[in-house]
Amino acid sequence: MVYKLAFEKKRNVSEHPPFREEDVGHPLPDSEYAVSVSLPTWDSVIGYEESQDSVLEKLKTGYPRFFLSPIIKSLENRVLSEFNVSEDFGCLIFNLESVAVRCREFILNRHDGWEVVVKPICQGNAFTVIFPKQVQDVAKKFWRFFGEGLSVRCAKSLLAENYKDDPRGNDALLAIKNRIAEDTGQRAEDVYIYPSGMAAVSAVHRALTHITPGARSIQFDFPYVDVLKIQKEIGSGVVFLPAADEQSISRLDDIVNNGEKICGIYCELPSNPLLRSADLNSIKRITGSFNIPVVVDDTVATNVNVDVFKYADVATTSLTKYYSGVGDVIAGAVIVNRESQHRDKIVSQLKTQNDSTLYAEDAIALNNNMMDYRERVLRVNQTAPRLVDLLNNHHSVSKIWYPKYETRTHYDAVKREGGGYSGLFSIELKNPEKTTSQFYNALQLCKGPSLGANFTLVCPYTILAHYDELHWCEENGVSKWLIRVSVGQESYDFLSQRFLDALAAVD
Repeated sequence: MVYKLAFEKKRNVSEHPPFREEDVGHPLPDSEYAVSVSLPTWDSVIGYEESQDSVLEKLKTGYPRFFLSPIIKSLENRVLSEFNVSEDFGCLIFNLESVAVRCREFILNRHDGWEVVVKPICQGNAFTVIFPKQVQDVAKKFWRFFGEGLSVRCAKSLLAENYKDDPRGNDALLAIKNRIAEDTGQRAEDVYIYPSGMAAVSAVHRALTHITPGARSIQFDFPYVDVLKIQKEIGSGVVFLPAADEQSISRLDDIVNNGEKICGIYCELPSNPLLRSADLNSIKRITGSFNIPVVVDDTVATNVNVDVFKYADVATTSLTKYYSGVGDVIAGAVIVNRESQHRDKIVSQLKTQNDSTLYAEDAIALNNNMMDYRERVLRVNQTAPRLVDLLNNHHSVSKIWYPKYETRTHYDAVKREGGGYSGLFSIELKNPEKTTSQFYNALQLCKGPSLGANFTLVCPYTILAHYDELHWCEENGVSKWLIRVSVGQESYDFLSQRFLDALAAVD
């Protein structure tokens, strides 16, 4: 049976944010393809993290890789029924056989001895990995970390048995590559599109670990959660340098000059959620003579604001965020620096993987969403710093993290002429154990995961992303009370009043 979401008139979540208790589970945006979901109260966030039925049963959608869409779940159930397997088995579904095979190998490398099989489904348009539920946690780890599962649009077409290769998808994909090449000053043939930002990161890491087998990678500064986990799961391990400071630069210098082979160095500019920028000049100076590729994720800053290719050999970016803006499609990109000495080897590896793909309908949606990308980023460049300055002067605020004020010299080293500091900031209140939940509950804005959407999105980032490792986060300087704000396209007056009203509720 095909799962259908009962959407009536679409709610404009920018003008009418679903911030009330009864709005738990509302899609953000109001679409069956939404990549975020309303968790409007502190209790709903905790309930989500603790898998409470009272919250999970209300979710109409969720962030891909963390939440299985009911549409995709319906397809999985149909596949298991068609293969007549017992209730002791589960499955995952992928567009490409190569990805399904890699999933099978991932499971067996961690739980050898089980029967795990790959089978074509839906007239060969997709492939399923069927596994015993005893290894389900490992299978879901692959699905989450590598981000190569089906999109909702693809699953919906497979369920309806109307899957087809729409030639408009190829045209859209080419247009996306050309646009990114133009935005970055790179070549379209060096741009690779993936079904998620994490799929892009994992593709790069597979390439680098193949080019330098047996070598560890280095993660510079506290990163988005799964970027570090990818480096732990595949390859030969990772050295984690958790701060963008001189001590980390010094340790990097020691590691490299002591002769250890390193397959690549990863960092974000700026980092998520602490909005710090790595000293790319020093990193490149240290690693250049040792031929170590530098991989920079510019999702938060956007290539409107920064040119990381002054130092980076490779850039990764989540197209789900600012490039899309609408929040109804998930995708990612790898861009290889045309001037990099590593260019030929990395491009060769990415081509060999043969998994740079995006479902046609997703490509068409993304290409349409991207049309006003630059204009949207320029608007948040204006709104976000005004909000940051307003809140930074508020007596209830303890600390704000924003690239304009965190390691700004390093950010400015790659900032484009006319560029700004983008739309993401994090905030911690005074007396946070008492005030954070009060502030969050009172804030009349969209509250849920993701960033870069046209509507402002607020979330208790550490709780959502690191609920099972909060102590580790605190040890690395990330407060469990941190609230992350992604500024949308709403006016400054609209947003500032809502923040001030929420802060007044904790006075």
